Amino acid sequence: MSAHHHHHHQQHQQHQQRQPRPIFEHLNERHNRLAAWFLGPKAENAPFLRHFFEYIAKQTEEARNKFQPADPKFIDTEIQTSSSFQQEIKDLDGALKELTNALADHSIPFWSPRYNAHMTYDTSMPALLGYLATTLFNPNNVATEASPLTSVIEREVGLQLCEMLGYDVRNTESSRTWGHITCGGSIANLESIWAARNLKFYPLSLACAIEPGAPLASIRDEFEVEVCTGEKKLFSKLDTWELLNLKPDTVFELPERLENEFGISSTFLSATMNKYLIQSIGKDVLEKKFEITKPTRYFVGGTKHYSWPKGAALTGIGSDNIKDIPVDINARLDPAKLDELLQECLNEKRAVYAVVAIMGSTEHGAVDPLEDVVKLREKYQKQGLSFAIHADAAWGGYFTSLLREEGLTAPVDSDPGNKYVPELALSSHTRAQLDHLKYADSITIDPHKSGYIPYPAGGLCYRDGRMRFLVTWLNPDVYKDSDGDEGMGVYGVEGSKPGAAPVAAWVSHRVIGLHKNGYGSLLGEAMFSCTKMYTHWVTMDMDDRHLVVVPLNPIPADREGKSEAEIQKQREYIRDNIVNRPNLELVRDDEAMKLVRELGSDLSINAFACNFRLANGEINQDVVESNYLNTRIYERLSVTKIEDNIFDKPLFIMSTSMEQKVYGDCCNHLKKRLGLVGEQDLDILVNCVMSPFPTVANFTKDVADAFKKIAHEEIQKCLFRNTITADDFRFIVQGTDKPYLTLLPMFNMANYRHQLILSCDLPKDVLDIYAAERAKDPSAVFYIGTTKDVKLESILAGSFEAMLEKGLPAKNQPPPQRYASNFQVTNIKALKNSPIDSKYLDPSFPDYMYFYLYGTKDQKHIEHMLVSSSNAQLTSDQVDLQLSSGSALSEADLAKGLIVRLDNIHENIVLPVLPPNTPAFFTAGKELKVSIFQDPHAADAHGPGLTDPLSKATPIASGTLKLGKMVYADSVLLNGNPALDGTLEVNEGVSGNTLEERLTATRRNFVAEDNQHVDSYYKRRDKQAAWRHYVEKNLSSIGHDTAGVRPQRSHHH
Repeated sequence: MSAHHHHHHQQHQQHQQRQPRPIFEHLNERHNRLAAWFLGPKAENAPFLRHFFEYIAKQTEEARNKFQPADPKFIDTEIQTSSSFQQEIKDLDGALKELTNALADHSIPFWSPRYNAHMTYDTSMPALLGYLATTLFNPNNVATEASPLTSVIEREVGLQLCEMLGYDVRNTESSRTWGHITCGGSIANLESIWAARNLKFYPLSLACAIEPGAPLASIRDEFEVEVCTGEKKLFSKLDTWELLNLKPDTVFELPERLENEFGISSTFLSATMNKYLIQSIGKDVLEKKFEITKPTRYFVGGTKHYSWPKGAALTGIGSDNIKDIPVDINARLDPAKLDELLQECLNEKRAVYAVVAIMGSTEHGAVDPLEDVVKLREKYQKQGLSFAIHADAAWGGYFTSLLREEGLTAPVDSDPGNKYVPELALSSHTRAQLDHLKYADSITIDPHKSGYIPYPAGGLCYRDGRMRFLVTWLNPDVYKDSDGDEGMGVYGVEGSKPGAAPVAAWVSHRVIGLHKNGYGSLLGEAMFSCTKMYTHWVTMDMDDRHLVVVPLNPIPADREGKSEAEIQKQREYIRDNIVNRPNLELVRDDEAMKLVRELGSDLSINAFACNFRLANGEINQDVVESNYLNTRIYERLSVTKIEDNIFDKPLFIMSTSMEQKVYGDCCNHLKKRLGLVGEQDLDILVNCVMSPFPTVANFTKDVADAFKKIAHEEIQKCLFRNTITADDFRFIVQGTDKPYLTLLPMFNMANYRHQLILSCDLPKDVLDIYAAERAKDPSAVFYIGTTKDVKLESILAGSFEAMLEKGLPAKNQPPPQRYASNFQVTNIKALKNSPIDSKYLDPSFPDYMYFYLYGTKDQKHIEHMLVSSSNAQLTSDQVDLQLSSGSALSEADLAKGLIVRLDNIHENIVLPVLPPNTPAFFTAGKELKVSIFQDPHAADAHGPGLTDPLSKATPIASGTLKLGKMVYADSVLLNGNPALDGTLEVNEGVSGNTLEERLTATRRNFVAEDNQHVDSYYKRRDKQAAWRHYVEKNLSSIGHDTAGVRPQRSHHH
């Protein structure tokens, strides 16, 4: 700003306030620059994009004419005016219209500030145009001859990334840094595994090459190396453990030292080593020769991306040898636990390939303590254990731009006048870890994540460029002249790769800049937006009767273990001073800004979960029900099927599961804060913010309000499922001499969360009708149901008014046949009344399958024990029991109830099944080998662990059991999710819409004036129709029982 202008500006401002606000001008100037980097959420910069598109097309035309200008034109006007040519152009026009309309209707609006799900946002305009311009020339970076310019650009981009990450690009030795572009982070991670594996085995291969009689035997008595403890030894005298634990740099230097000290040419060395390398002979041969019996480990933090086990599988390391490092409550790798794991490896002399620190986990934005990993490596190298360090900074890599000054690689010193957005961005923890990237041997960084570059653009950088020679398939004579025109394609996993991807990165780096005023300001604003969103999650449930929202990262008062009152006070402060304050006002409030910097996750991702309060005000404790709520919210706010209508979505978020066994304390801590009890995995929601725009005009509030509205709608379903009310109950009738009733249970409906077996008396006329009808139709399932809504406790009190029917009500089926109604069921006694809420269930299926056995001497019945969810109700009456050993079963035992174990059926093998399927063995007349046990539990005992005592118990009898003529098997009703209208929600699975149908709909969209039928096509398909279709397709065939349809609320409604 010129002095004159500045003075004028100051005068103007003094009317409004005493002090000038140059910071804010600067901020606005920064935001204005940033606005030029994108097309804009509403395509505000479309005129510029159009101008650049035209320019690119024109330049492409000129380029083709400039080459050999004397050549003739090959497509002349005569061809272009011919009808067949014009028909093809017309077809292209039609295809493009269909495509662009379909893309508009079915693509995820990544560019919108409402998109808060995966690590993707609008691509930067420089990157998009660079990509497009290059695609028209279609270079292939597999070899320089197919990409003379773009290979050099890729090399340059690799070095730019290395420099930003903190590697020393000024080093001109052969150990200088090197990086390249891959198609994605998964391939970069795979390449790093491949390099670490080859690094570990290279010394073994060299040991083979210098054995007596081998090509390099002449150096046996002279060639010395430093082992990782610092001692110098003859290479030929090293044992296997010392060879496996040379420091990475020691291994990188071996080929050069052989050349410098013994004159062995790199060509000869390459040819010789080829015979011994793991690349040629495989891992097994080397492991056998050197008697390595304990598989080498690879350690990765528990928040790892799935590409790690996948990469281990592909490189032959085996995914079992990728070991999780447990995480702390912030979902960061726990250094103390890593210390224990490394000590264990040292004690048992087990080698370690590498330790991976994740710099910004996919689901929590957590940054692992790389600083501690580096210190631990130093500690263990002194004791003889060494390994590579890899940093998976696929997400976090570009955030290092916040540490770089424009034009310098030195870290930024605090600069109070200019720190509003970027300095807000990095906590001291994150900053320290990013600053330690320079010590990692290799780093994954994804330009197509936090670099805003189009797919495919991952990247891998090596601290010491010689590491890449471990993963090459050519023998480039590279140890000397490697700064010649070196191809990029010979290194790494890929063959052909687009030249357009590195060019996109190059243009974007050039325009935006890899420093704090470039990418730093962009990511800094995104981080501010993310923290602003976090303040909504923290305060959303205050004064809310039902909704509970808890972020994974607690607020400072909670982190520091302060009292409930102080935590509440801090939440109120956040609500009153941060949540809805305009940015300019907020940034002037030092106290508020100080707190803002301490909020949220390490890097721009908010993980959080919802729970709800029941109608009585108590908080839901059931993990499964909280998971149901979070999954429902996620389904409402994401596109999981092709026919989901993107225009229905007020925002997009992501969900993930925190596995209890992986997340341990971190998961327990979050459950405790949510008010949950139980060992189940926890489903959580994730919002990742990459847009710099949401805090403009407090748009974040609109997004938060939309979320809250949907959460409330879904909580209504949770309350419906979890509130105990009067209801209609159905029981399967067993036995014609003494009747038993077994309830149709449901895991997902509070009223029916019971495994209930009753003995009772029926009026003689009803029992006679039932016995006569059963004799006529012995395989039919008969039900006794309540005639009006009652509470279960009133049934258990001794009697209820009932009706007797054959079959269950189902849509599009004739109503069940009724044989008696308004009679009293009396003398009710609960033989079994086991609650099946999730907290009472086992986390996994038992080894054997167990059934309750009860009845009279003449008629015995069975009902499958429900000890785990995703189960099946299996019921049969009048089974035939032939005992081959043990004592006969007494009348008293049968009246109390026994337990039958199926000796040849393993529950954890036959279950779970996908509804409507049920275990195939359970059919009328089936003979099963069984053992019979006393039931060690009282009638009202609950799990978990109901079957545990049986594994040690001695059976009282054994023999064979033949199922009766009546068998009932259901998995639909038992596991179904009830909708508010009493029907079951069905997961339709695979989408019914083909590509052709979608394109046809799109075609109508621009052909037909009347768009109504197209609109209706896009609307979510009617759930009831889906249910009807489902019942017709799957259930009408199951005997007389039209299977597990939730009983329709019968006539009295």
